[in-house]
Amino acid sequence: MRSMTSDEARKWCSQGAIGLTLTRNDTLRYRSPGEHKFFVTAPEEHRDIVFLARHILSFRGEAVFGGGLLWLRRWDIGSPQLVRVGWRILEDIRRAHGESRSLEVAPAQLFRDDEFVELHAFLVQTIAFGWVADYIPSSGGFFAHFKDNRQVRLSAESLETSKEMRSSFHEWNPTHEDPMVAKMALMRKARLAK
Repeated sequence: MRSMTSDEARKWCSQGAIGLTLTRNDTLRYRSPGEHKFFVTAPEEHRDIVFLARHILSFRGEAVFGGGLLWLRRWDIGSPQLVRVGWRILEDIRRAHGESRSLEVAPAQLFRDDEFVELHAFLVQTIAFGWVADYIPSSGGFFAHFKDNRQVRLSAESLETSKEMRSSFHEWNPTHEDPMVAKMALMRKARLAK
């Protein structure tokens, strides 16, 4: 387990083997044209959050888990009195592994292939607190972007991987577009029609 600064995370994500590029506003995208993506809504109940986090980490089976990077983008969302507990959990796990830097200094965490449980714990906090983050598996092929509106965008490098993921995540009711963004567009359209 190794903590990284945002600059180090950018470099890691830009490796040729991962196949990602960063836009000017640090949004991750695949280099190949025509990104394949879908959205699932993160649950609110804790047990379901634990299950979704595990599903994301092991959708092809835990045996093929190869580690990955969890890059926290915005973890200061919400009331500080409520989210500090999440920060504390992550920073205490990091301290147990010898990392004393704060999330502000090193907001990304690189996990080895034998650190499934640690990454699972980090991902549960990310989903539960509604933090904006990216999870990129070391094996490449897909990544997950966690939004602050409970939406998780799953992006795949190939259409085949996207189909495989969409089938695997069928119980989470995947949608082609972010349902919150679509709902806001409908509300805006209805307001303009009045």
